[in-house]
Amino acid sequence: MTVRRRSVEEIAAELKMLAERGDSERDRLALLHEVQVYQEELIVQNEALSRALSALEETRDQFVELYDFSPYGYLTLDSQGVVLRINLTGASLLGKHRNAIEGMPLLGFVTSSHRPHFLDFLRECRACEDGGSLSVELQMAAHKSRKVRHAQLLCRPRTDAASGHRQFLTAMIDITERKRLEEAQERGARERAALTSRLLSIQDEERQRMARDLHDNVGQLVTALRLKLASMGDGPQDVVRERLQAADHLVNELDRQLDFIAHELRPAALDMGLVGALQQFIDGWSRTFGIAAEFHASGFTETRLPPAVETHLYRVAQEALHNVYKHAQATRVGVLLEKRGRDVVLIVEDNGTGFDPDAVKADAGLGLIGMRERAEIIGGTLNVESRPGKGTTIFVRISGSSRG
Repeated sequence: MTVRRRSVEEIAAELKMLAERGDSERDRLALLHEVQVYQEELIVQNEALSRALSALEETRDQFVELYDFSPYGYLTLDSQGVVLRINLTGASLLGKHRNAIEGMPLLGFVTSSHRPHFLDFLRECRACEDGGSLSVELQMAAHKSRKVRHAQLLCRPRTDAASGHRQFLTAMIDITERKRLEEAQERGARERAALTSRLLSIQDEERQRMARDLHDNVGQLVTALRLKLASMGDGPQDVVRERLQAADHLVNELDRQLDFIAHELRPAALDMGLVGALQQFIDGWSRTFGIAAEFHASGFTETRLPPAVETHLYRVAQEALHNVYKHAQATRVGVLLEKRGRDVVLIVEDNGTGFDPDAVKADAGLGLIGMRERAEIIGGTLNVESRPGKGTTIFVRISGSSRG
């Protein structure tokens, strides 16, 4: 059972009562004994009080350390938004000494564009009941550097017991890095959406090009063949024979054109590898359009490139050679496919009329945008070198790191 320790006032009152009992020796000895007991009791109580005080100071120091060096800023605002107290982390975020911040309106540290948001937040805090929770995201400008930071304020209103005034206990969290990552993700999503849209446009452009080729090349052959067949019965036998031979030539040419276009749509040789597919396409292209073309490949072994890389490189070469036929008026074309370490390089060079790349602002129907975007899809780059009268060279480089 714990004995209740008497207070100083109780001890003093008992001593006074003992002193009033008389002056006999017995009373004096009893009084002396009581004084000694009380003295020892006071010493024990003083030691206990000292230990409690030390523990209280240690707890206070730990609380102050946790408060000041928390990873988040902590501050107390009054109903007008004036900073009553702030920890060291919060002062660091705002870029001023704590003593200079306390007593200042927090509004002064909010960027001008976000001040209306802060004032709305402050009004909501005033209207919120004690114990409620509110939050807002603001742009804060550090005093010294004026560097803009994104911060989230979490507020819990309460009424101060001593003064009866409303206060807002607020946590300030630096979310600048989170905002940067969110913006990067949004930017990446927009770029992917734009790229997807552009890919669909490229596919549509390829269909339109195929339609034009069918109309311009195959359509003309079919019209000529129809006219030949319509006039087949007129004239002497040798004339008819000559017309039959011409019609047979047109049929052969039509068959060759259809084979070439069908091969363009999806070359079966691409399933066997990029090198073989390009060789087959370039040979067919050269025979079809009558332009001398050479193809060289080096550095390739049995190891295949990723399917997406092979397909896009094939389409870039295809588009480049169609540009040569349509625009360059070239008599010779060279195509080089080379593996340089982990990189893959595709070069298409012609001796045609050339052009000024800086003057081609709207692509001029050359398909350069589509080819460049195809290269970017597979982590590569496309560069064009050309001068009027000096031919054109297209360089595509796919880095090994982007191919995985």
